[in-house]
Amino acid sequence: MRVVEGVAPLRKTSKEASQYSAPALEKGLDILELLADSASGLTQNHIATRLGRSASELFRMVEVLARRGYVGRSPSDGTYSLTLKLFELAHRQPPVKRLLAVALPLMHELSRTTRQSNHLVVLHEQRILVLAQVDSPEAMGFSVRLGAHFDFRADRVSSRVHTAFQSDERRAEMIEQMLRNDPKPPSRSRLTARIALIRKHGYEEHVSDTLPGITDLCFPILDRAGHAVATLTQPYLHQRDVTLTVAEARLAHQRVAEAISRGLGALANE
Repeated sequence: MRVVEGVAPLRKTSKEASQYSAPALEKGLDILELLADSASGLTQNHIATRLGRSASELFRMVEVLARRGYVGRSPSDGTYSLTLKLFELAHRQPPVKRLLAVALPLMHELSRTTRQSNHLVVLHEQRILVLAQVDSPEAMGFSVRLGAHFDFRADRVSSRVHTAFQSDERRAEMIEQMLRNDPKPPSRSRLTARIALIRKHGYEEHVSDTLPGITDLCFPILDRAGHAVATLTQPYLHQRDVTLTVAEARLAHQRVAEAISRGLGALANE
């Protein structure tokens, strides 16, 4: 396929893509995906059994992945698990590096001000991914694990806010994705109305759908076109020793989200 400089190549159809295969690469990716979904390390025999292949067939593949630093072998039981190399590679991308460089200092400032944790979320292939997370400075707090990922569904505050701040066409596509991904989806009209309200207000504040005592505050991180490239969420935990009210935490949150957007070159900076 010829590529013209400055012009993106046409995406292959699924029929065209199916004509190409790289068995060795697919084996390696299968191993990485299996280990990513495993709660604990796996031996080579376990890896082979789970993938329906022989241990000898995967031996060299596992050894190469270990030598390149993508998987590590436990000296105590010989099991393999993922290292942080894939996570580090993802963070080397210039847009991600820039987002983190701008956001993290401000996220720490927000945590110090509100005494609450906060986390930065991006959308990746119909999943929401926690790209950065800052703990509460209090002895007790609630936080979401760095690197955690969730289905892009209507019951996720980050999904709704991310969707609200897109072009009309993209927003409609994302609403459809949320409805398809949700096992108990709301009606399309109800979700569309909720998204429109978030866009009007500029944020969402909502009692958590999953945990009692948490009020989710979520603001978009915007690019120059006013589209969300990420969301900043503050799971406000109601507890005795935190004196800042939800309204005060929301105001501090808004200032930080706007500052991150300006740092990324959003139009508000002009």
